[in-house]
Amino acid sequence: MMGKSRGDVVRELRAKVATLEQENKDLELLLETTTQHADAVADEQEVERQDLEIMLEMATEHADAVEDDLHQRAAEAILKSERQLRMIVEATPVPVFIARLSDQSIVYANRMTCQLFGVSQELLLTSKAPRIFFEENDYTRMLNRLETSGSVDRSEIKLVKPDGAIIWAELSLRALEFDEHESVLLAIQDITELRETNEASSRFVPRDYLKFLNRKSIRDINLGDHISGEMSIMFSDLRGFTSLSESMTPEENFVFINAYFGGVSPLVRVNQGFIIKYLGDGMQAIFPQSPENAVRAGVDMLKTVSRLNNDGSFPDARKVQIGIGVHTGPMMVGIVGERDRLQGDSYSDDVNLTARIEGLTKFYSVNLIISEATLLRLETPNAYDIRFLDKVQVVGRSSPLNLYEVFDADDEEQRDFKLQSLSQYDAALDAYYKRDFVSAQTKLFGVLQANPKDKVAWHHLMNATRLADSGAPPEWTGVTEMTAK
Repeated sequence: MMGKSRGDVVRELRAKVATLEQENKDLELLLETTTQHADAVADEQEVERQDLEIMLEMATEHADAVEDDLHQRAAEAILKSERQLRMIVEATPVPVFIARLSDQSIVYANRMTCQLFGVSQELLLTSKAPRIFFEENDYTRMLNRLETSGSVDRSEIKLVKPDGAIIWAELSLRALEFDEHESVLLAIQDITELRETNEASSRFVPRDYLKFLNRKSIRDINLGDHISGEMSIMFSDLRGFTSLSESMTPEENFVFINAYFGGVSPLVRVNQGFIIKYLGDGMQAIFPQSPENAVRAGVDMLKTVSRLNNDGSFPDARKVQIGIGVHTGPMMVGIVGERDRLQGDSYSDDVNLTARIEGLTKFYSVNLIISEATLLRLETPNAYDIRFLDKVQVVGRSSPLNLYEVFDADDEEQRDFKLQSLSQYDAALDAYYKRDFVSAQTKLFGVLQANPKDKVAWHHLMNATRLADSGAPPEWTGVTEMTAK
């Protein structure tokens, strides 16, 4: 404090004290103001809280009133919708009924349902759906489909009238709530007459043919419907039927040919084929799945004809022989004709070729000939008795064919002879195509000594003898050229 008087020091201290006292007063005023503001804010919040409680109470009371109103409106809407549903169902021109899911009771049925099943509405409304309509487990199966997929549309099913009569129907199901119960609505389309018509028409257009063309009914068939792909085709023909039929009356001809077709035609279906058409005393059949089916069907047909010959099934104990040709290749199968006359048919060069192959059964005096294309596609070629037949160039083809004889259906004696001589027969043909005609002669003589009835061996022996005597021209390939169809 050097340089200041005592008086100066006292004045400075008094000034500081005054400043501090003023600051204290300011702080007290600020504290008082803040407290008043806080009290005011608290008061405002209390008012707002009370207002919110009043509003909440009012809203709750209003919500209860709204909920009651909504319940009432919903109940009225349900009743109205059920009345409308009844009116719609009653006006529907197909049988419709509703069944509860809990106990399967029928709770509603329109008049069409009563007419269809020939019962009163009172009887229906006291019945269980499975017991009055469905065969065992069918109703449960339909409900399971409904639960899984959400709907069932036009599912074909057999229904039973109370009197035991059968109704075929297309059934459609929908889940719904009726009389405040989970229920199912069932609509029935009676297709009994249509099914009977389809059954009758399937004798003209096979069901397998419809399925092959991806058509559900003959009604869905249209001109030009077709499927293209590699398939096996069969042609078969009765040997000498023209001369045989001349000795019979027209009525006897029909009886005879129907006895024949009645025996062999089912074997085509058994082996997953279907008949495209009958060709007088022959037939044309398609096997879309496997050449194995066609070969097996051919063997079965030949064995059946042999049995029919032996048991006297044909009128007047007449005996017949048939020839069968099988080939595999690309073709188109479908519907041809015109709008008012349709027919199933197959088209391709391979179809015509198969007809030529079948015709060669007469030339070689064998029962069943298959092409190399068919042989190479057999899953189990060793399951059949097969031997090489010949290299043949048929009319209308520029390239020769390798053809094979299937002799499973030969009589037991001939079959055994052919099996026993097979290695010698193959060796003879190998020598023949190598131009060693003398060796071929010798081996074929051996075959014929054991089996003089082997007409294929005779055919090759005659050719080998001729060529051994005259010699083969340089362009000779061993191909038998056919000059007639």
